[in-house]
Amino acid sequence: MISALANIGLPFIPGFGDLQPFLADLILIATIVATLIAPFFSRRANFLTGTIALIGVLLALLSLAVSPATTGLYFRGLMVMDPFAVLWKATLLTFVAGVILMWIATTSSTMHEGDGPEFFTLLLGATLGMSLMACTSNLLMLFMCVELASLPSYVLAGFRKTHRLGAEASLKYVLFGAATSSVMVYGLSLLYGLYGTLQISDLAAAIATSPSGSIMLAVAIFGLIVGLGFKISAVPFHFWCPDVFEGASIDVSAFLSVASKGAALALLLRVLMLIASATGYHNVPGVSLTAIAIVIGILGAVTATVGNTAAFVQDNIKRLLAYSSIAHAGYMLCALSLLIKVKAATPDPASTVAQAILLYLIVYMFMNLGAFTVAAAIHRQTGSENINDYAGLKTRSPVLAFCMLCFMVSLVGLPPFAGFAAKLNVMYVLGSSGGWWWALVAVIGLNTVFSLYYYFRVVKLMYFHDSSAPALQINPLAWLISVTCATALILMLIGYNPLTTLTQAYGHLYLGQPTVNAVSVVPQN
Repeated sequence: MISALANIGLPFIPGFGDLQPFLADLILIATIVATLIAPFFSRRANFLTGTIALIGVLLALLSLAVSPATTGLYFRGLMVMDPFAVLWKATLLTFVAGVILMWIATTSSTMHEGDGPEFFTLLLGATLGMSLMACTSNLLMLFMCVELASLPSYVLAGFRKTHRLGAEASLKYVLFGAATSSVMVYGLSLLYGLYGTLQISDLAAAIATSPSGSIMLAVAIFGLIVGLGFKISAVPFHFWCPDVFEGASIDVSAFLSVASKGAALALLLRVLMLIASATGYHNVPGVSLTAIAIVIGILGAVTATVGNTAAFVQDNIKRLLAYSSIAHAGYMLCALSLLIKVKAATPDPASTVAQAILLYLIVYMFMNLGAFTVAAAIHRQTGSENINDYAGLKTRSPVLAFCMLCFMVSLVGLPPFAGFAAKLNVMYVLGSSGGWWWALVAVIGLNTVFSLYYYFRVVKLMYFHDSSAPALQINPLAWLISVTCATALILMLIGYNPLTTLTQAYGHLYLGQPTVNAVSVVPQN
């Protein structure tokens, strides 16, 4: 009887060792439950659930510091934890806390009372999925995490229930998302069918040692790139982005501009680097890393160029920032093309790329959060999202105008703001590899020049056009968020070395080394 039960096997019950590294995600789940039951205890459900969501996100952020985990595989290989995942979670949770504060300062008054529990459940659900996307090491979990992040995002895009553009944006988002998800699932099924494993590390090893099925492998990787390229807003999967940003509420647009793209980049980075590491960062029979790197590089270059040139004719600030986010996603994709070790002295490409993307995402978080907060504060006062209504902002709200100037200059990538350091770091990483990567450096440089027009168009309106419109009465919290983000951009350029040290210390991906659960996830400087 006992042997029969042993043969049947018992269900897997995770222990404390498995749950501890994911304490932040468990706190997010508990916060979601709390936001759902909060309306039973207060008539002011919106304010209460917003407060609960903010406290839950801050507790999750704190748990990353007080509960250090170990690098390795968890939940029987379904999930992975490493320094890269920890810093991405910290960046994401900091950004989501900023988005919630932005909601309190700018759009909470326009939300129908009673919609708060739904809104924050969706926001936290999407955050949970995006947090786990950086931790997946299994094809099944990869799909589940992407869908966990995507499905709430579709509803958030159309959450303004009486707004026609919101409904239209949500429908477009769903249709594009369904199409690209189906292509991604087909690619994942091909990978499983070719190599008979769901573990990405085992899959990478099998790809490196099996020269067969190269055509089907190319189709499978293409399917994966399509699915994640949609989340990144890479060309030609970017069409949803401007319409969704325009139709969604401005806090949702801000959330999607950083969180969605960052999570997809983190996941794509992990998958591609596992494959590259298994091949020793060199081409092997049946697997041409050079071809994959060229495809990713061209995708990044085209994405940056399309995003910048399409922004030239935009008059809506949210559409302008949408195309801006597409361009910045292109810059980060260019860095992701470093899949090959071209020199013996070249450091590990996985750590190099992870450091460049982490640094860029941290800086980009402050740039976009600040820019969207200013846009939300102006929209709350004027009811307009047209950049022509920013005319004369230097006299109507001098502090807000200066903050927007900081964000626009930083988004271009000019000193004295951290956007300059982030872009220069990506260009340095690409240029130090030599070869055809210098072409990507040139593309980024040209696109920086292109972007001057539409970013400084906003600056020109604020400082060189007069307006008879009355002065703006800005919410103090919106003012505080804007000033904090602008100050952070200046301080991060001044403190560039500590920021670089931080991202280098955390820019390490777990690539399947045998020492599982043995190395502390808190890096030693």
